[in-house]
Amino acid sequence: MKHQRSIVTFTAIAMPGVLVAMTSFLTPLTPGTLDRSPEQVRMPTADTRVVCPGPLLTAGEAEGTDAEFVDDSKVSTRVVSASAPIGAADGSTSSARLQVADLGGSIDFDNPSGQGFVSGDDSIDSTKLVTGFARPGAPALTTGLETVEGSSGDLTGLATLTCAQASSSFRIVAGSGATGSNSQLLLSNPGDVPVQATVALMTPGGESAEPTELSIKAGQQRAVPLGGLAGGAEALAVDVTVDGGVLAGSVQETVLDGLKPQGIDLASGGAGADRQQVLTGLGGKDVRVRVANPSSDLAEVSLKAYGPDGEIDIPRSSMTVVGRGVAEADLGDLDATSLVVESSQRVQAGAFIGKDGEQGAADFGSIPSTDSLAETQILALPRTGESSLNLSPGQGHVQVQGMLDDGTLTDPQSIDLNPTGTTVLNPSDVSEESVRALVLKGSQASGSQADGVHATLVVTTEDGISTVVPAPAPAGVAYRDIRLG
Repeated sequence: MKHQRSIVTFTAIAMPGVLVAMTSFLTPLTPGTLDRSPEQVRMPTADTRVVCPGPLLTAGEAEGTDAEFVDDSKVSTRVVSASAPIGAADGSTSSARLQVADLGGSIDFDNPSGQGFVSGDDSIDSTKLVTGFARPGAPALTTGLETVEGSSGDLTGLATLTCAQASSSFRIVAGSGATGSNSQLLLSNPGDVPVQATVALMTPGGESAEPTELSIKAGQQRAVPLGGLAGGAEALAVDVTVDGGVLAGSVQETVLDGLKPQGIDLASGGAGADRQQVLTGLGGKDVRVRVANPSSDLAEVSLKAYGPDGEIDIPRSSMTVVGRGVAEADLGDLDATSLVVESSQRVQAGAFIGKDGEQGAADFGSIPSTDSLAETQILALPRTGESSLNLSPGQGHVQVQGMLDDGTLTDPQSIDLNPTGTTVLNPSDVSEESVRALVLKGSQASGSQADGVHATLVVTTEDGISTVVPAPAPAGVAYRDIRLG
């Protein structure tokens, strides 16, 4: 079985008179590796904090008005958190201390640093803040994963979300203002002071109305119904900029066709806008790609698709996106496909995959564009359904380790990449025991059909479909070489 490989072991940032080379935090550089007597400087590491948005919000005001509109949905919301071992500058290896708490409230548990930890599949009834505390010289390789599973009523389907880090600006390519869709932007403030946010919506016709300004109190989450800001718009992208702090954001969408549930979803921001975007894990019914163009100029976009056996034909190979707008293309039914989106302007892409349910019901899941795999990343696995890890075309290999219930890691496996197609790995192939998270190392991988190698986990249940992406590489490196001249 072929597997993927990831990208960044070395990044160079050029500035006038200064060249800064950032290296892996796992292996300090040997003195003298640069031409002009570099100094090896230890850099600080940073804690990792992510926000899991909590249970789905429903239109409670409709309940009790008529029996037809009473929501009898049975929905389970759970969070898994994990902390994996990572090397420090002093040569030691251990996992970061991991804390889970209510946003702005009490602590659920605080697990000390050690040799690896995976939480239980904990039911939650509120927004959660997951914090990985970095050690000196070693960043926190931690993550949080939220799973929402609906088994009856209006909210039937599966939604999974890699809990998002807070940022001063982000864009989420998801949501709709169309009839039948209930889309809400969830903004969480993990800080100690209120912050101001500006929310702008991008639609197929361009930006919708004037941006909306709102305040989010410290330690609280605020929901913004998107239908009220862009009613009738079939496809949206949400731009958020923050003044005075940072916010974590996600878009919740639930869809009904009359009285038939058509799915639930949670989406967060993907890779930043660029002239190339990569989406992988496009496998399901009625696949759609959505492209947002944050520039004021028209964007001409090309699409190339790669299935397990190589490049494939798709119904649309190009699309045009108006300035400050979005556009969608229907790609039909696909199997384990990676999509390379290239544009004349910097754009941001997302995709949607679907699955049929019973008696006319259905479900859908969103896929964000991803950054290339980094030196070491962690991906928590939902404890429901079946999962497959999709890796975009590449050369070399990705190293994969499974994390077990007791926090230990399995022996590393090298997954050879398919240079012309998507590589698919079943997490159950990593170990005979139950695997709760994957640690992915991409230093020996490079992209063959796009920049870098990209990963997405696709999760399916009897009635649902959703996706999970690796948590961003942890902040902080053990050493940085600086050369002046």
